[in-house]
Amino acid sequence: MGMIGANCYMITGNTGAVLIDTGEYSPLLESFLEENRDKQRLILLTHAHFDHIGGADILRKNTGVKIAIGKNEAEALSDGELNLVNRFHAKIEPFSADVFLSDGEVLSVGDLEFRVIETAGHTVGGVCYLINDVLFSGDTLFFESVGRTDFPGGDFKTLSNSIKKLYKLDDGVTVYAGHGEATTIGHEKKFNPYVSHYARDI
Repeated sequence: MGMIGANCYMITGNTGAVLIDTGEYSPLLESFLEENRDKQRLILLTHAHFDHIGGADILRKNTGVKIAIGKNEAEALSDGELNLVNRFHAKIEPFSADVFLSDGEVLSVGDLEFRVIETAGHTVGGVCYLINDVLFSGDTLFFESVGRTDFPGGDFKTLSNSIKKLYKLDDGVTVYAGHGEATTIGHEKKFNPYVSHYARDI
């Protein structure tokens, strides 16, 4: 979604429906939320960078679905420097979330259950969402790569420690990142050139 091609994920259960990162607004996403209006619904954001949040506030206004984000990332939604709106001249008005999530929290949306894993480093308070054996990693961990740390709030040592937390998950966990293709925890522990050395400590 959008000019940088952020991945947006639409997840449904029997009684729950979730969007993870909206990217730029699309009628497709609004249709998804409306088609599941008989279920409990929520928009989950992994972090506040403009390419992941662009459609969130519009979708909330049009559908009434609330927005959730990590509590340590909440301030960035309304800060044009932290969310990169100013740098990339994105036309996104400041907004706030409705739900603020903590590290280790288990979040239920209908019959969908997510574990929140705070993974700061790419941003001040980004989070990943684990549901069963699937991890939605935002811009923390990519296929054989990691998130940038040269933007405001970024720090490579912090990011590396966050990825070390992710490497404690089962090797078979599938990772759906904020950009690009899917991977697995096991693959990244072996082949990620940035943080593969952490696998030896686990």
